[in-house]
Amino acid sequence: MFEDGIKYYTEATIDKTVYFPEDVVCCKYCEFCRAEKELGRYWCRLTNEMIYNPAARILPDKCPLIFKEE
Repeated sequence: MFEDGIKYYTEATIDKTVYFPEDVVCCKYCEFCRAEKELGRYWCRLTNEMIYNPAARILPDKCPLIFKEE
């Protein structure tokens, strides 16, 4: 499979709702935040970026989540 290289990709997207408890919006509570507890690191599964402070209430610039206006 793919001996001659990949000629094209099939694109897919996802529409998923993420819930944060009581307006505490931080990576720590996002279901896409992956913890490597043995190494003390956190990664975003959406952007594949390391999250240096998952408890910070300021999301990284590359966060793709779009928040609903209330």
